[in-house]
Amino acid sequence: MELYVFPVAQILLYPSFSKPFVVVEPQFVQMIEDSVRTGTPVAVGLVHEPMHTYQFHVGQKLNFVNEVVGYGLPLIVERRPDGALVVFIEGQGKARLGVVLDKRRPYIVCEAEKIEENHHILPDVFPQFLSVHRVMIGWMNAHISDDRSREQFIGYIKSPEQVIGCYASYLIVDSDIQQLLLDSNDINEKIKVISRVIYSKGLVA
Repeated sequence: MELYVFPVAQILLYPSFSKPFVVVEPQFVQMIEDSVRTGTPVAVGLVHEPMHTYQFHVGQKLNFVNEVVGYGLPLIVERRPDGALVVFIEGQGKARLGVVLDKRRPYIVCEAEKIEENHHILPDVFPQFLSVHRVMIGWMNAHISDDRSREQFIGYIKSPEQVIGCYASYLIVDSDIQQLLLDSNDINEKIKVISRVIYSKGLVA
């Protein structure tokens, strides 16, 4: 599969969960427009060190983003007068980035291999999942003051994968742990990592 790559610092995209982005740089604005036009998914790649420009070469792998990325199709919700776009990207899956393809675009186009995940929660892990879910609901009650917005947000998060995506996106502040959760292909391992984060009491927003 082909993916357009959006290198971003400290923000990841998880399967089954959407994230808002403000896209300012002209090359990435074009990337979003092209994604909408062609139906090519956008991969959100966590950068190792934020830079003004990113050097990439056809036929080589990217050396400034993590290989495992979340991807999805963007929805443009606002076009600002200065040319910037406000978009939501709905996570459709995750993939491992391959080499850069010669598409002669101002942004990055990579080949990628889709990664399948295990979404079955084991019985002995399910109590931990319920604890994670309770903490997430508690965070929403504390941080989303508008009742209607809070109810809509809670109503959106229906599956265990969305619970994990929400927790990783909004409650964990350490980008390395966020990437660790994205790298894992087993929901049981993700639940165990988040449980350890909860009990550490120092890594939750």
